This record gives sequence, structure tokens and C-alpha cells, in this order.
Amino acid sequence: MFESLNFNFSFYDWLLVFMVTALGTVSAYVKDPQVKAVLATIPIPCGFAYIAVGLPMGTANAISGFMCFLYVHIVRILHYKIKLPIVPSIAAGLAFFVTLGTFLMPRIPNTETSFVCVCIFDLIVGIVVFQKQKYKSGVRYKTPLPVYIKAPAIAGVVSGLMLIKRLMGGFCTSFPMMNSIVSYESRYSLGDQCRQLPLFLIAGPFMFAEMRYLETLLGLNHWIVLLCGYILFAFIYWPLNKELKRRNETNYNRDAK
Repeated sequence: MFESLNFNFSFYDWLLVFMVTALGTVSAYVKDPQVKAVLATIPIPCGFAYIAVGLPMGTANAISGFMCFLYVHIVRILHYKIKLPIVPSIAAGLAFFVTLGTFLMPRIPNTETSFVCVCIFDLIVGIVVFQKQKYKSGVRYKTPLPVYIKAPAIAGVVSGLMLIKRLMGGFCTSFPMMNSIVSYESRYSLGDQCRQLPLFLIAGPFMFAEMRYLETLLGLNHWIVLLCGYILFAFIYWPLNKELKRRNETNYNRDAK
């Protein structure tokens, strides 16, 4: 077990820690709950984890996107329904992700059929949930802690999560490092975080597929592959996010009456 832990951080590991810490710190000082949720779902950590792992996108990456969706709902249910404090709720959600990921990693086939099927599954779940989910106004909140305390605390959490990178393999790309930070900072508005994840499930499969085939078929450099993936993701995600924001504003105005 311990020999599988990632104690020797590479340059790309540290780069991933820096990026997640920066985004997590920004999320702590942003009041708008949907903006916090957006920071949790834009694939910057996902992309830098892809660079750090050094493996082509595959079935594990596609499955981990759905697992991240389950993670945020586990945290919401434990904290809001079961009344568990937020930190144990986040820990339980992360434990679920790690346990399921380590169990599935040596067992899932990384074939074209399995990859495409999981991508289609993610897309269908994302579309259905996006259309069916209910909307409730979130609570605006930002941390009262000064940045010189908050940023090192977030960096420590992210560095600790990076220890299990090797255990995760391809699941590392959607491991909820950023989502765990945002779950804590959005503990008064976890519904917003849950409503944002279907957008990732819709846009993510297209990004995963493009990145996989640009690398495996064309042999492009990882950074070029990542840039192309980001562009396609943004092209799909941006209008979906505008629609979600419109629905949230409509619901807010309805509640205010």
C-alpha cells in the first residue's frame, strides 16, 4: 500500500498542486455559489492531472467523471440530509471515490468499445439530470480567513491528496481535488455544486474522446492535445453554463415574489 503512494512529486505534480491551490483559493473568496461551482467543474485540474499522469485518455477517465458527480451528491446528502459535519462528509465522499477507483482500475477494460460506451453513458446522464434537476437559490458566502492562512491550508490539503495519485491511475484526472475544496467553501450551497456537475458530464466526454484520438491516432504532443481538449470543452460548456445561469436567475426571481 505505502509503496504505491506518490511521495516523490514530479514537476508536473507540483504544477498541478499550484493550479488547484490557486483555483481553490479564488473559490474561497468568491461569493457567488455558481461561480464557485464553475471553478470546480472547469477542467484545468483535470488537464494538468492528465499531463502529470502521462497516460492517454481512456475508460478510467470517462468513468471518473461520473464518479465525481456521485461524490458531490454523497457530500450533499451526508451534510444536508444526515446532518454530518462538512469535513467528515467530504472525507466520506473522497473515501468512496478512492475505494471505487482502486477497485475498478485493474478490472475495467481499456478498449475502444468500453471507452465509447462510458462516454455515451456520461453524456446521457448529464443531459437527463441537467433537464430534470430542480433549482434553488444558493447562499452567497466567502471565507473570513486572510489569504495567507487560507492559501497554505488549501495547498496542504491538495498536496496530501496528491499522495494517492499512483493508486488512481487514469481515475486521477477527475479525482475531486478541486471539488473537495469547493465542497468546503460551498458548504452553505452544495446544491449549486451538484447542479453544475451535469455540465461536465455533457462536455467532458467530447473532450475525452478528442484528446484520446488526437494522441493515439495522430501522436500529438500532450500539451497540444490538452489545448485542443480545452477549446472543445469550452465550446460546449459555455452555452450550457449560460443556460444554467438563466434558469437559476429565473428561479431566484420566482422565489423572491
